[in-house]
Amino acid sequence: MTENDPLLHILLIEDDEDDYLITRDLLHDSSPVSTRLDWVDSYQEGITSLETGRYAVALVDLSLGPDSGIDLIQEARERRITTPFILLTGQGDEELDARAVELGAADYLVKGAVDGHTLIRSIRYAIDRAMATESLANSEAHYRLLFESNPAPMCLMAPDSLVLVSMNEAARSLYGYGEDNIEGLSLKDLRVPGHEPVRLSSEGILLREGGVLERHWRSDGHEMIVEMMSNSMTINHRPLQVLMLTDITSQVENSRQLRLFKRSIESSSNGILIADAQQDDLPTIYVNRAFEKITGFSAEEAIGRNCRFLQGNDFDLSNEQGLSEIRRALKKKTEVSTVLRNYRKDGTPFWNDLYISPIFDEGGEITHYIGVQNDISDRKSAEHELAFNVSHDVLTGLPNRNLLEDRLSQACQLSQRYSRTVALLFIDLDGFKLINDSLGHRLGDQLLIEVGRRLKALVRSGDTVARISGDEFIVLLPDLAQAEDAILVVENVIHEIARPYHLDHKTIHLTASVGISTTDGSIEKPMALLQQSDLAMYRAKQQGRSTYQWYSQEFNEEASYRVALRNDLQDAIDQEQLSVYYQPLVDARTGKTRNIEALVRWQHPTRGLISPGDFIPLAEDTGQIIALGEWVLRQACRDMVHLHSRGFRYCSVSVNVSPVQLRKEGFIHTVTDALKASGLRPESLELEVVESAVLLDTDLVINTLHAIRELGVHIAIDDFGTGFSSLSYIKLLPANKIKIDHSFIKDVIENRSDAAITQGVISMAHHLGLEVVAEGVETEAHATYLRKNQCDLLQGFAFARPMPFDDLLTFLNNQVSANTPQAGSNEEQEQGRTLLLLDDEENILRALTRVLRRDGYRILATTSVKEAFSLLASNQVQVIVSDQRMPEMSGTDFLSEVKAIHPGTVRIVLSGYTDLKSVTDAINEGAIYKFLTKPWDDQQIREHIQQAFLYHRATVG
Repeated sequence: MTENDPLLHILLIEDDEDDYLITRDLLHDSSPVSTRLDWVDSYQEGITSLETGRYAVALVDLSLGPDSGIDLIQEARERRITTPFILLTGQGDEELDARAVELGAADYLVKGAVDGHTLIRSIRYAIDRAMATESLANSEAHYRLLFESNPAPMCLMAPDSLVLVSMNEAARSLYGYGEDNIEGLSLKDLRVPGHEPVRLSSEGILLREGGVLERHWRSDGHEMIVEMMSNSMTINHRPLQVLMLTDITSQVENSRQLRLFKRSIESSSNGILIADAQQDDLPTIYVNRAFEKITGFSAEEAIGRNCRFLQGNDFDLSNEQGLSEIRRALKKKTEVSTVLRNYRKDGTPFWNDLYISPIFDEGGEITHYIGVQNDISDRKSAEHELAFNVSHDVLTGLPNRNLLEDRLSQACQLSQRYSRTVALLFIDLDGFKLINDSLGHRLGDQLLIEVGRRLKALVRSGDTVARISGDEFIVLLPDLAQAEDAILVVENVIHEIARPYHLDHKTIHLTASVGISTTDGSIEKPMALLQQSDLAMYRAKQQGRSTYQWYSQEFNEEASYRVALRNDLQDAIDQEQLSVYYQPLVDARTGKTRNIEALVRWQHPTRGLISPGDFIPLAEDTGQIIALGEWVLRQACRDMVHLHSRGFRYCSVSVNVSPVQLRKEGFIHTVTDALKASGLRPESLELEVVESAVLLDTDLVINTLHAIRELGVHIAIDDFGTGFSSLSYIKLLPANKIKIDHSFIKDVIENRSDAAITQGVISMAHHLGLEVVAEGVETEAHATYLRKNQCDLLQGFAFARPMPFDDLLTFLNNQVSANTPQAGSNEEQEQGRTLLLLDDEENILRALTRVLRRDGYRILATTSVKEAFSLLASNQVQVIVSDQRMPEMSGTDFLSEVKAIHPGTVRIVLSGYTDLKSVTDAINEGAIYKFLTKPWDDQQIREHIQQAFLYHRATVG
């Protein structure tokens, strides 16, 4: 502050220091002139300070401890102190307001509701009023001088009648009236007829606090819009209103023009932006709605940035010419029109036909640049679409085979030149056809697009992701240091594709098989890499899918082998070189053969016996399964008629049917023709279908099976539990029988999970009225266990291997001659008390057997856990005594498995070793009935075993 700056000297009489600080800050932040605020906090100090006469205005708190601010104002007036007062209070009160004004206070303000501008206005008004009052008191002429000379138009108005008592010279000039013709003039005469206050929102004018807009007449009849502010005052005890008037007609008109221009710009279909030419980097200061719509960037995101952000982060060679034209135009300060490739907020490109023009001020200086955008992407797209489709996949936008071939050739050339490695990944989606057929091609297309997007996100900028057909994608990895570098990419590909897909409110799971081929660039025909990686991918499919395989010469040989095998298989079908073997299915209760399964065998003239696991999948892939399956069906029907003529009319034959056969039109006629041609009764034929056969063309397959069932032919569900179908399909299938796959039977006597699945399937099938066949029964222990669990039919090496028809006749004749007794009816086992002893030390087993034999138990003893499971399956065991520490598994683990498989047994641990936690857990889970320690007391152990049998009888019955 300099010595010449004006200083406003203010006294604050306030007993609260916080209010003093607030008032000080308000004055400091809002006062247009320098202020000095003196603060006293008591009534007496306030009077003393006021008598100095150096303050322009005094701010007085209503409550000064025990004293009143109103009393202070009254005493000051009595002492003829002329300092203007503004009364401050914590709350509004009209009665206090009136009382303060009566005593001469200039204003009445409520603390907390006052901002800085209001306070300054009130102070200015208080000072002006005090000065006016003083002038009036000293001289009427002085008052006239102040009123008349004020450059702001002002009027004095009677508040009741609205009559204008006086107009100063500025007001008369504003309205065009002379001094002699304002008598009797009122505010009503100045207002336009039908007057309504002008709406601020429609005009967009920022008014001073308390101001209103009104439409007024000039004396010559012209309208104008004025801002009017009014304040009350008293002159010679006469209440008057002081009207302060400001003509803002031109301001309103300018505002209207600006709004019109803005609406025009906002309504334009072209994007418009304005940049500030007087700031560094030409920041954007305005964009219209069309700009936001075209670019995807909101005004908030664009303002303050140079418009080059639309060019993206990467250098675009196609923009170089256009950018050069813009730089030349900016340098020459001329307009320019060019085409640029810009990018929307979501990253999608668009072609921008851009016009830029400078805006000059009155002095000829450029103040702004205006840019006009026109999105011509559709036109550009039409130009490039044909060229793009030649080299790219239409659905995913990825390179197609043509572009892949070009890039692969280039990659091999560069690889050979710089001694680098090229890798080609052949990616095939597992089970995509199933998804596409079941959920629809539209969803399938979305899935392919998402797969392509994920693959592109995984690779480097110089790599290529291509789609060559269907669900086959290629990833070209040039410039690798070594072939092993491709492994990380492959693993990421498999992981990324396996992540769930959320499309159309559905969650889809998908996997991929990948084949890898590599070269150092010296390969004669680069596209041979595609064939090699295709072979490797096929091997990955065979390995269980969702994995990868490298190409090797072995794959090439295998492919050649498959081609040759396909040709040989066709010759075998045409020349009937195949044969049918039969495997009996025996009744679990009677041990007699009730059904036989027809199995095709191929004795190749040079390769020897070829496994069905090799040629059956090949036949399904090639479609040869149709002819092969029809031949097996006809041969099986003929052989069965021959079998019946030999007296085995109770036997029926089962023939496996491929899903490909079921979906082929006319399959029902194939079955009826085979029956008619052989003369076999329909009820003697059973068709075995895998459960997954219904996944594709569900309605067609189910309707076909129902039609076959109506013929009288039986239906069996083969390999149950290994497919991917839902249990809901099972109730739709017109099946008579379920065949449990051998993978569940193999460990059924010692694996609680397989046992639980097997028992569950048997129970479910019986509740559905279906018979159950157990496949792969290889031992009598397995057979006994399955009998005990009510399995109906048993099939496996424990009874017979697949055999030619003549051997089958011999087998059945021998079975009749042997007069096989009912299997599983061992009355001695059912009636006796059987005890199983398991310990890896034979001397312990001998000692236990010697102690317990005297009690008449049937004792089974073994040192092997595996044999113990077999003994449990083959015998009706009531009590088990097991050692805890054994090399195969602990006693508690063994008995826990036994509890799940044979829950009716009573299980005891006998051991000199105590693993307290495992024993406690086993007891808590109910796996162990008792824990006995070594060495034992003979009498006590006999008593414990007796109690265990009694417990078994009480609980099982």
